[in-house]
Amino acid sequence: MKLKKTAKRVAAAGIAAVLAVGMTGCGKEEDKNTSSSKEGVTITVGLKASHVEISNINTYKDAWEEKTGNKVDIQAIDDNQFDSLLQTKMSTSGMWDIFVGDTGTQASSYQHEKNLVDLSEEAWVDKLTDTGKEFVTHKDGKIYCFPNGGVNSFGIVYNKEVFEKNAIEIPKTFEEFNSACEKLKTAGITPLYVSMADAWTVNQIINAEWPNILSANPDALEKLNKNEIRWDELPEFNEMFVRLKEYVDKGYINSDMATAKYEMGQKALGSGDAAMMYMGDWADPEFAKVEPAAEGKIGMFAAPSKDGNSKLAIAGPGGYYISNQSKNVDAAKDFLNFMAEDENIKLNLKTRACTSVWKNIEAENLSKTLEDTQVYVEAGNTEVHYNQTYIITPSDDANSAFLSVLLGQKTPEECSKIWSDAVTAVGKQLGFDGFK
Repeated sequence: MKLKKTAKRVAAAGIAAVLAVGMTGCGKEEDKNTSSSKEGVTITVGLKASHVEISNINTYKDAWEEKTGNKVDIQAIDDNQFDSLLQTKMSTSGMWDIFVGDTGTQASSYQHEKNLVDLSEEAWVDKLTDTGKEFVTHKDGKIYCFPNGGVNSFGIVYNKEVFEKNAIEIPKTFEEFNSACEKLKTAGITPLYVSMADAWTVNQIINAEWPNILSANPDALEKLNKNEIRWDELPEFNEMFVRLKEYVDKGYINSDMATAKYEMGQKALGSGDAAMMYMGDWADPEFAKVEPAAEGKIGMFAAPSKDGNSKLAIAGPGGYYISNQSKNVDAAKDFLNFMAEDENIKLNLKTRACTSVWKNIEAENLSKTLEDTQVYVEAGNTEVHYNQTYIITPSDDANSAFLSVLLGQKTPEECSKIWSDAVTAVGKQLGFDGFK
């Protein structure tokens, strides 16, 4: 799964993405746990329709079928209906043998111990890096998920050539960022591009800013998850909205932001008419598909912070889970083992554009943005994406806070409260501990 797709979904609803595929046994009752080397079985794979191509599922299906004599029945489900259908199947019957879902806190609804097969002893587990294991290890210390992809990141993407021509260094502090924006504005270049017509792009702001908010408040995540504090009690969160308003007031953001589309932002950055944009590491080479001049020029850096100790947000992969309702657990495990072969992992990394979570298997020909990501990862200057650590997926009401402050419809203080009220309401609706 490519995280761009996740980000769109997360942002529209408020970060992360993510594939889901599953399988329902079509064999007889006595075929339960039948090995794929015996009589052929059919396993069904359910996934969000938008992820059929980027999951490489058809490639794996064809090769595995030829190798084993088994069959894979792919069932593409409308994106908006998948999550509710998944929950219905889990609570009733007819569950897919395998599904690929979220990891981290966003996977809590799967009730792993109750619904999923423990994969901790599978051979491919030893091939995972420590980072890879961290992302797929459940709170009970077991591994239920085969990672589908690698690490992606969120920050500020920028045109490297524009920075070089204007002698601008990567800004690490707020002061340096403002200075860079002033210099770009004077040169007739839009410093920061915002495409509000595609709301998911606006919500890349919180994706990029969260690491620095968390870094300044080390115990904030635990307290937020227990509703012991509100977001608007965090000074850095409130200051973020103040800074966004200042960027608008100072003319650092494109004047047509209300009607600007993502594609317009890609063209603006790629051509050099604009310099920066809150976005994920898929920007290179994706921007070049829209604006060829962007090829090899789009990099990434962490959002600036007060002290300059900026951190980049990283998100781990979603992945494949096996349902304990499956009548073909051994065949399902064999399918995952097949995808864990080195060449298949390399195919996935190449298609999905991400850094590897597998030992001695690196993605080839990393893009400029992924090269920049690697520097932050190796230096330890990262924080896990909030959508994989915060228990609540922000609603549209919460996300509207960013639109409101950029358009000047609400004050920064009001927007900070809008977000806090909205996520708290979601927590109460879902009955989370501390929110009831």
